[in-house]
Amino acid sequence: MNVLKFVFGHRGAGNLVRRSVQIATRFGPNPERMGGRFERFMDILDEFAIRPTFPITALPMSRNPSFAHRLLERGAELAVHAWSHVDLAALDLEAQRVHMGRAVELFRSCSVPFTGFRAPYLHWNEDTMRVVGEFQFRYSSNQAVWWDVLDVASMTPPQKEGMERGLAFYRPVPTSEFRVLPFRRDGFVEIPVSLPDDEIPLDRMYVHDVDYLAAMWRKILDASYARGELFTLQLHPERIDFFADALRGLLSEARAKQPGVWIATLDEIAQWWDAKARNRAQFVREGDRFRAEVSVCDGTTVCVRANGSDRAVDSAVFTVDTSARPCVGVAPGSSREALTALADLGHIVEVGERADGYAVHLGRVERHDFAGIEACRRVIDESRRPLVRFEAWPRGCKSALAVTGDIDALTIWDFVQRFRGQ
Repeated sequence: MNVLKFVFGHRGAGNLVRRSVQIATRFGPNPERMGGRFERFMDILDEFAIRPTFPITALPMSRNPSFAHRLLERGAELAVHAWSHVDLAALDLEAQRVHMGRAVELFRSCSVPFTGFRAPYLHWNEDTMRVVGEFQFRYSSNQAVWWDVLDVASMTPPQKEGMERGLAFYRPVPTSEFRVLPFRRDGFVEIPVSLPDDEIPLDRMYVHDVDYLAAMWRKILDASYARGELFTLQLHPERIDFFADALRGLLSEARAKQPGVWIATLDEIAQWWDAKARNRAQFVREGDRFRAEVSVCDGTTVCVRANGSDRAVDSAVFTVDTSARPCVGVAPGSSREALTALADLGHIVEVGERADGYAVHLGRVERHDFAGIEACRRVIDESRRPLVRFEAWPRGCKSALAVTGDIDALTIWDFVQRFRGQ
C-alpha cells in the first residue's frame, strides 16, 4: 500500500506537516528517548500498582529486543501489533495470514510472550478476525467505541474538523448503541477500545489544554462506572510527558471509587471473561423455596436480588425464599447470541415454556443487538421477585479499566522504514 497517500488522505496536508515535526521531536535516532518515556510511564503506573498492556509492532521490536524485555521486567504485558504498521484491512486474507505469521515468528524469535492482538490504526475486517482465530490468540482489542464526552458546540471549526476526521478514520461505534463489555468471537475474546484517546484531541484537534484532556478521561471513567462497563484507555507512550498529570488524576480517581474499579491488563480481562463464561447455577425446589447450587470461577461475586437491592452470598449452596425459579426464563427458539449477551451481563438464563415458573420470563428473545438486549435488561431490572445472578467483574468491582498504549515505533528510523512498507 502507498503509506504516504494513506496518511495524507486521512490527516490532510497541514496535519501531515505537523505530524512530521512531532515525529522528529518525539523520537530519536536510537531507542533511548523513547526508553526514558517508558520509564516515566511505568513509574506513574507503579504509584498505583497497575500493569499496562502495550501492543508493539514486531519489526521495530525485533531491531531492539532488549527494549521489549525491559518492559516485561517492569511488569508490562506486550501484545502483537502486526508485523509492520500497515492498514491490514487493505490486504486480502492470504496477505494478512502471511503478515501475521511474520509477526508471530518475530515475537517468538525474540522470546517475547504474547496472547493478544491489536491492529494498526484499529483497522480490521472479518478476514483479520479470521486470522486472529487461526493463530489462536486469546484476545483481540480492536473494536473502537466512542464516548460522547466532548462538547461539540464549543469547538472551533478546525477542532470540529479534526474530531470528524478522527471519527471517519477509526469508525467507532457510539456507546449509546453498544454495551462496552468484552465479547466472544470464534475462539477468542474481543475487548473494546475507548475513544476519544490521546491522539484525536491532541494531534487532530490540537487541544493542548491539559485540564480539558484530563476531564475528558474522567468523564469516560464516570460513564463506564455508572454503566458497570469497561474503559480501555489508549495512551501512546510517546505522549506520556504531556499526559502525565491527566493519567495520574484518572488513576487516582479510579482507585478511590467504591465499589471498586478492577484495573487489569487485557490478558487478565480476557482470562476473566473466559473463566466466568463457565459459571453455572442449579436450582432445586424445596417446598416454597429453592436451593441454589452454584459453581463459579475464583473472584466471582454471587448476588441475590430482591425488591431492587442485592445481597452477596459467599456459599456454594444457599436457599432463596421464592416459589418461582430465581433466574431468567426464555422461550424455546430464542437467539443463542442473545442468551450469551445476557449471560455476559451476569444473568442466569434457562429455556422454559412456563412463564409463571420464573422470577422473570422474557418470552422468545430474537434480537441480540444493543437495543434488544437493553429491552431485556429493563424487564429484568423491573422484576421484584428474588433473582440470583453473577457480578460481571471480579471481587465485587463495579466496572473495569485497562491502561494500554500502542508502540508503533521506537526510533525515527522506524518511521522511515514504515514509508517503505517495513
